[in-house]
Amino acid sequence: MNGYYPAVLAVLIWASYPVATRAALTGSFTAETLVVLRFGVGALLFTPYLLLRWRAIARATWLHGVPLTLTHGAGMAALAMAGMQLAPANHAAALGPGASPAWVALLGFLLFAQRVSRRAIVGAVLCLIGVLLLTVWSASEQTLSVLAGDVMFLGASALAALYVLQLRRWAIDALQGAAIVSLYSALIVVPSYLWGGGPKLDDVSGPDLLWQVLWQGVLIGCVAVIALNEAIVRLGAERASALVAFVPVLTAGLAFAFLGEVPSAMEFAAFVLISAGVSVAAAPRVRPVAQLLAAPPQSAPRAG
Repeated sequence: MNGYYPAVLAVLIWASYPVATRAALTGSFTAETLVVLRFGVGALLFTPYLLLRWRAIARATWLHGVPLTLTHGAGMAALAMAGMQLAPANHAAALGPGASPAWVALLGFLLFAQRVSRRAIVGAVLCLIGVLLLTVWSASEQTLSVLAGDVMFLGASALAALYVLQLRRWAIDALQGAAIVSLYSALIVVPSYLWGGGPKLDDVSGPDLLWQVLWQGVLIGCVAVIALNEAIVRLGAERASALVAFVPVLTAGLAFAFLGEVPSAMEFAAFVLISAGVSVAAAPRVRPVAQLLAAPPQSAPRAG
């Protein structure tokens, strides 16, 4: 059961992050400032790890960090934050983590010729139906700006799916990938922010700044990554990933409580479909009883 604690922690951070970011963007912060806080603080936190492990990290991993940064670094974060300036926070969760299984299945098949399981296809179809419901609702019931925000969320989730596919293809440890992406992104966004005359923080109070440093740099940039890695080690990748299904519904509840975003019936149906799709796509594979009985017993691993 201990493996569920870090998984729940990661899910709670991901579910709360769009709400905290949406509140900041509708307040005194700009998207550029939040991107700098996310990767600047994240890079500082990951620097000791990289200094201790730099000899153990392969040279190819450092080189692969460049395309990983393009897909999951400052560009993806800026795209998602730009969308949060236009669309509700619950849309960000549903079309971000919620749409990822559909993108992973589609892009994995188109770009890397990966075989897609029936379970992944069913989950991707459920996610796609939920995404279509949400975008149709945005186009018909809301302004075009909300639809534009939804498109940005879908673009950001597609980039995140490419990041996952590249990690799998190159067999890069997720913690190493996150640390290198944070470092490379910080080397890009922090100098451009300081030397390019970025937005100042004169109008931001100290508590608000510390709050966003906690959310952007510490929690989403570092703690959530470590918690997910720990959950994967203890529970396995499929069972840990299945818990991501709770993110869209949890975000909808938090957005209602803290931002006053009341989802319509169609929006709520879309959230449920997307969560169901994520759960189906990431559900652990059940082996037939005959196969389990025929499998030879495994000996316990030796210490050391």
